Amino acid sequence: MKSLKIITVLSLLLITFFSFVKVEKEPLKLNLDNIDIIEILSKQKYECRPSSNFMFYVETKIIKKLRGANNINAKVYFLDRLTGSKNLLADENLQVAKFKNAFVDNHTETKLQTSILNNGDQIIGGAKKAPYSFNELVKFESIYSSYKKSRSKFTKK
Repeated sequence: MKSLKIITVLSLLLITFFSFVKVEKEPLKLNLDNIDIIEILSKQKYECRPSSNFMFYVETKIIKKLRGANNINAKVYFLDRLTGSKNLLADENLQVAKFKNAFVDNHTETKLQTSILNNGDQIIGGAKKAPYSFNELVKFESIYSSYKKSRSKFTKK
């Protein structure tokens, strides 16, 4: 009878221990070849509610503080909410002026094509090879508003 109690207590302890152990999984990678991001963004433009299956978001960080402007890096991600996997869509460096017409012209040495966003921020080049360009994706309202929200954390514009 004593051995039955010991076996029962040990089995309960093992069951409770292994029920609370977290099993780590590798994050799943989406295959962007099968997904048409531009089509998804175009559909979101005319729908009244965003999809609950996926979302787009932008992460920004300051790369370099300059006298009249800040250079920032903006990364656009596609997040699959069902699996929790995310993929990088675009990765660009931008220059954000601290006041009107305060762009520092240090990106002309690299001879990159620059473009200016609606809020006056200037795209000065790609940081990493990505499947899409930031200029192409920021034309959609969901990505542009996510960019403005992420950028407003460290700028007052």
